[in-house]
Amino acid sequence: MNAPAWRCDETGGAASPVTQPVGAGWHASLDLAFARRGEATIPVLRSHRGPLRVQKGFTPEGPGLWHQVIVHPPGGIASGDRLDISVVAHEGARALTTSPGAAKWYRANPEAAQPVARQSVRLSVADGASLEWLPLETIVFDGAVADWSTRIELAGSGTLVGADLVCLGRPASGLRFMTGEIRSRMEIMRDGRLVFVEQASIEGQSPILTAQAGLAGLPAFATLVIAASPDACAQMVGRVRRLQDESRSGSSDHLPGDWAITALSGLVVLRWRGEGAEAGWRVLRAAWAACRPIAIGREACAPRIWAT
Repeated sequence: MNAPAWRCDETGGAASPVTQPVGAGWHASLDLAFARRGEATIPVLRSHRGPLRVQKGFTPEGPGLWHQVIVHPPGGIASGDRLDISVVAHEGARALTTSPGAAKWYRANPEAAQPVARQSVRLSVADGASLEWLPLETIVFDGAVADWSTRIELAGSGTLVGADLVCLGRPASGLRFMTGEIRSRMEIMRDGRLVFVEQASIEGQSPILTAQAGLAGLPAFATLVIAASPDACAQMVGRVRRLQDESRSGSSDHLPGDWAITALSGLVVLRWRGEGAEAGWRVLRAAWAACRPIAIGREACAPRIWAT
């Protein structure tokens, strides 16, 4: 017996049924592309298969920058599920993508044919374009087995801003991340050359969860990555360090948790660890607001979905 899924090319193609075996997990894909038309950025491709969708786009900053919300209707990812997401910003286009709520990765089913749940994200940014990848937090339940891969391809002066916030377990309910595993890999390419690669494996009860060089017993961690020109990166590091100094001195709002920022060649990386998603987003959004005018020449304009 097969369960129906649907594929729809929102550029004009008709929906057609696709089948996949029951119990094999949801296999979903979403392909988005944005292009510049005159002074405006518009979507030129919106194609999905399975439970991945987009809401209506918005232009709260004017027509030059498109805000797009990506939706995973089931709300959770279970054993055997696979999500494949591709976003392309063509030359001169500017787009910001986010999500309406937390992504939840559920405990693996040991009896499933494929207990691992997977997500693959590919972001491509052409010369003169910018793409902001700002999904809300990821909650990893105890016992989840997750495999995440992210590949970022930049050309010329393309700029990428990406944030990732992960909460392990549900500590507010007394449920820690005791079993399971997260495997992740990120690659960043510019003009076909690998400029950054990082991979990690975090297992339940691993020493990295409690070590001072790891999470120090804290249940949440985050990364903010900005790929821009070397001069812009140096400016952003200086601005965020001043923000940190102001927070510590009490001359501005307190930004909780442990965090630091550094610059590589054409790349800014901020790391954070702390008590939960709310604390993490306070830091990430403050840093994003400080860096955005330097990275893409625009003041911060929070997607309205963040206020709901």
